[in-house]
Amino acid sequence: MKSGAVVRPLLVIAAILSRPALAGVAYDISGFTAADLDASGDLSKLEFNTTLPPGLTPKVQARSFRRADLNRNATIQLNEFLIFRGIIRPENALERWFYLADASLDGALDFEEYKSGFKRKASLVSIRRDFLRTDANGNGTVTVVEYSNFRLGLSRPNSFTVFELADFDDNGQLTIEEFGHVYTSTTSKAAIQKRFLLLDDNRDGVLTTSEWNPGVVR
Repeated sequence: MKSGAVVRPLLVIAAILSRPALAGVAYDISGFTAADLDASGDLSKLEFNTTLPPGLTPKVQARSFRRADLNRNATIQLNEFLIFRGIIRPENALERWFYLADASLDGALDFEEYKSGFKRKASLVSIRRDFLRTDANGNGTVTVVEYSNFRLGLSRPNSFTVFELADFDDNGQLTIEEFGHVYTSTTSKAAIQKRFLLLDDNRDGVLTTSEWNPGVVR
């Protein structure tokens, strides 16, 4: 391996570590809360437009809204607003992904925040596998440094089986809901149920490893 292949990721991480904003700070959100008239926690187009300079044409307002709506869900969340206003300044796509997922703005992602950054086609099993691999210290949250290590290929693979990853309550058996975590959200419930019933030999409504052993995910 060339030395540059190691040095460059380390330099990237060092730069991230040196940025105090990533450790979690108190942001000025007064502009957002003032515009959120219905207290919904996000801004509609009309609410967002009140935060723009007066006199802008509807075309410019629409363009600004599209630029701010980073996740393309037709509303502006607090994270997006702070990035649009330059209060948060991600230096790269990795940091932007992290900030958009960090709904609590505390500098760490729990599993719910982490999975919010993934597209619907990803299964919960694959997301949980990556989360556990990214969470290097095993404290249940992911920092931007841990996420950087994962994305730069510096984290260690784990040896959790698919069964273990789907077993969210860690009780050694899978309900049909947990079994569904193996599949993407586009998979029909009927297809999941059919497969579950085929594997549930004793028809007790749960799967054990002896009934279904999918192998190891690495």
